[in-house]
Amino acid sequence: MALQLYLLASLMVFLLAIGPFLRDPSNPRYRLGSWIFLGLAVVLSPITLPNMLKKRISKRCSSASVVMSKA
Repeated sequence: MALQLYLLASLMVFLLAIGPFLRDPSNPRYRLGSWIFLGLAVVLSPITLPNMLKKRISKRCSSASVVMSKA
């Protein structure tokens, strides 16, 4: 059970991180250090996942409040 939760968290971190990683034009895809960093984030998913989700939620809340204040 614990292994399944860890693998699920790792998959979520990978899916959340790979999109921005591949879209970043300033980061060449062949740079080994970037791939190592992404792998480290996946391995440390119990730590990185809550932080990534918190940042995404706060970004959405702040952009929603800006939209509401313009109306």
